[in-house]
Parts: sequence; C-alpha cells; structure tokens
Amino acid sequence: MEGLGLEPGATFGWDNEFEAHTVDVPSFEIGKYKVTNGEYLQFVRAGANPPYFWVRQGDEWFQRTMFGVVPLPAAWPVYVTQQQAAAYAKWVGKQLPTEAQFHRAASISPNGAGNYDFRFWDPVPVTDSSSEGLAQLAGNGWEWTSTVFQPFAGFEPFPFYPGYSANFFDGDHYVLKGASARTAACFLRRSFRNWFRPDYPYVYAAFRCVEN
Repeated sequence: MEGLGLEPGATFGWDNEFEAHTVDVPSFEIGKYKVTNGEYLQFVRAGANPPYFWVRQGDEWFQRTMFGVVPLPAAWPVYVTQQQAAAYAKWVGKQLPTEAQFHRAASISPNGAGNYDFRFWDPVPVTDSSSEGLAQLAGNGWEWTSTVFQPFAGFEPFPFYPGYSANFFDGDHYVLKGASARTAACFLRRSFRNWFRPDYPYVYAAFRCVEN
C-alpha cells in the first residue's frame, strides 16, 4: 500500500492533494536516473520525432537552453511530451510510472533531489546527485506519469481559487511529479501534483521508466 495526498504535519497543500488516502501498489522496478538525451537520441535515430528543445544542424544535434543553443549534452535529462515519453518507454519494453509508483519511489529515496530552486538555469547531468538511491526525484525536470489528472475522493475546490484544479479534470491532462530546475523549494513535497496535456512540448518535463 502507498499513501497519496498531503502528508500529516504539512502546513499547506493545494486542493488536489486532498483527501489523503492509500492505494495498492504492486512491486515494480524503476530507473535510478531520468532518461537522458543520449538514450533518447537512439530512439530518434530509429525514427521517432525529436523533442521540441532539440535543433538539428546538418548531422549534429543541439539543444535550446536559456541563453542559446549548445551541442546536445548526452547526460542531461531529455525534455519531452508525455506522448513521447510513453512511446520511448514502450520502445524499450517498459512503461511510465503511475503517480502512486512515483510516490512510492520518493518515499524510498526521500533525499533524491537536485537542481531546483533556480540553482542553475539549465539541466545538469542526471548523475549529478548526492543521493545513493534514486537520483533527482525532485529537480532537474518534472517527471511524466501515466496517471490522468483527476480529483481524489473527497476533493473540494478551495473557495479562494476554485478553478485551480477543477478546470483541468477533463481526462486530457496527466500528472507530473518532482520539480524542475526553476521550481521553488517550497513546492518540493511528494504530494505536489503538476499537470499538462500529453502533447504539450514546452514544459521542462523528463521521465524515467518502470518494469512491473
């Protein structure tokens, strides 16, 4: 079993983090690192479309960064849409994690954070982590899940911001977990839920794969 939702003792949570509850999570294996540009490049060479943040010049690939275009850093996490992440996972015979699986992983490696709170404007290598367990579960890129963004049982919109979550419970948004390099430290909690459409290409969203 795994608990989802705002954890006891937390001082604040958005409406979509309530009510806390438990779900069954069968055993699974999850990648220690986010999928890298170098790994995803093999997928592109096999015929997949490149990510939005990549630029091809002749036979070479480059990446758009905050301050310009640089040769594609193979060790950086690849930033893709949820559709691209799911297609890559299928290509390697795996899946994207569910929200509950990611939550479980974050409970096992609670110190797996790095590159958040504007420490760097651009990504760092996926191996750049002080954690001995799963690396960068927070920071260096939000992470796509296979979970559709929906309310938990008992959900009630906040009266001061009723459209914050409720307007997006349309079955066409997916949950992201973790954080990007440009996420403030106050949002680094396991229960925080981000969400975007599966074909939205402009978010700093990475992913890792699971095997059930």
